[in-house]
Amino acid sequence: MFIGHYSAAFAARAFKPAVPLWLLFVAVQVVDFIWAALVIAGVEKVRIVPGFMEASPLDLYYMPFTHSLVGAFIWALAAVVLYGAMRKGAGHWVAGLILGTAVLSHWFADLLVHAPDLPLVSGDPKYGFGLWRSLFWSQVLEIGLLFAGFWLYLRNTKPKGAAGRIAPWIFLLTLVAVQAISHSGEVEADASATLFAITALIAYSVIALGAWMMDRTRNTK
Repeated sequence: MFIGHYSAAFAARAFKPAVPLWLLFVAVQVVDFIWAALVIAGVEKVRIVPGFMEASPLDLYYMPFTHSLVGAFIWALAAVVLYGAMRKGAGHWVAGLILGTAVLSHWFADLLVHAPDLPLVSGDPKYGFGLWRSLFWSQVLEIGLLFAGFWLYLRNTKPKGAAGRIAPWIFLLTLVAVQAISHSGEVEADASATLFAITALIAYSVIALGAWMMDRTRNTK
């Protein structure tokens, strides 16, 4: 899953004490940030196989450190502890729990679309409902989730002038456009998994930056 992950970030921004949207955008993708780094390092493994599934060419055959359920819990717990330790004042542990929940949401969102490649710890059994087998229905799910989270974000924030009314919609359309571009074109059989991981790191970082810029135009109600 790609932009569908950001639905949890938008929704979590509605909670109080508020966590910055850019940080939530990092949190919901932190598992993939670490996954991409481990792929580049050769620790976790992926093959790019044209036609593997209609909506994804990724054969994610070894990723126990990031995409196991236990691994996701560990990264979520680390986010809670780190945020709670770095922040002061009332409610910082509650905010940390919100952040940790955002991290953990990644595994359950991936469960909907992945082939059975998500282990509980390592090795078999692996889980995944495989909605990526259908390009149409997987995109309906991702875009639907994104719009639902975005709606909650708009309902629980208020604009700072005209920019705050326009910027969220520009950002939303940009996310949908990036999703469409990521699913267009043919994938080469000899495509580099390392290059894919580097591109993913750049994309996640730029999107988080965009969330920071957009969120500056809104106030929490």
